[in-house]
Amino acid sequence: MIDAVVVAHGQADVTARACRSIRASGGGVASLTIVDTADDPALDALANDATLDATVLARADNPGYGAAANAGAHPGRAPMILVANADVWVHPGALDELARALDDAPDAACAGPLLLNTDGSPQDSAFAFPGLGQAVFDLLPLPSRVRGSRLNGRLWSKDGARDVDYVLGAFMLMRRRALELVGGFSSAYWMYAEEVDLCRRFWDDGWRVRFVPSAHVTHIRAATTSAQDKVMLPQLYRSRARWYRRHATRPMSSVAIGLMWLMLGARARLPGPRREAYAAAQAALKPD
Repeated sequence: MIDAVVVAHGQADVTARACRSIRASGGGVASLTIVDTADDPALDALANDATLDATVLARADNPGYGAAANAGAHPGRAPMILVANADVWVHPGALDELARALDDAPDAACAGPLLLNTDGSPQDSAFAFPGLGQAVFDLLPLPSRVRGSRLNGRLWSKDGARDVDYVLGAFMLMRRRALELVGGFSSAYWMYAEEVDLCRRFWDDGWRVRFVPSAHVTHIRAATTSAQDKVMLPQLYRSRARWYRRHATRPMSSVAIGLMWLMLGARARLPGPRREAYAAAQAALKPD
């Protein structure tokens, strides 16, 4: 059985679609909780929709994605916990595929699906933990084939299920016992990198993380953040820096954060609509 948690910040229609797709994807959903981080009356009203059979948990303080997911998962008792963005819809059978993957691997803490764009093309869904390259690849004028390659830590494919360092936090099915043993998501990450940190702690605690490309979930990337670059880009790099400081050696974290700071400054000086966002992101970093 699965306790499903959908973290939503507005977008009630999108959230309702996600919840309906979760209900329709497999027979094992014991409970469905929508964590409302926006104090949105339209989200609160979803509790009255009998087709969803959902509980709405209000967190108007917007504690961040991971802390909101923890709050939604805490009251449940099912042995598995699904944590999902609101901007997804689950293809038929996907939850069953992920649950089978965890049943088949008792030492696996988490399983993630193959994420798809709205046109059906695949998204990056499985990753290696960040190295020095990943610190700056997003800031360099590299061809898309390089950005989507193993050089940039991208491990997804359509081959069979396998171990990966981490899966994207937009849709994670987890073993409750494993999540509780590592202390849940860290509240230190308000947004971004919370799943990278969590999966690192799973591996450090002796658990595995599985990528299951036979399970398909459509994901609208950055549906709630793309219009807020000057706020969200600094948050992205602040979270990345926090991850390096917590999980990399001191020399590596210093070099990675220094490279990000230099490249953000360079991008802030180039023409383009994101110059102010890059400058704000640089200001949010303090090189070691």
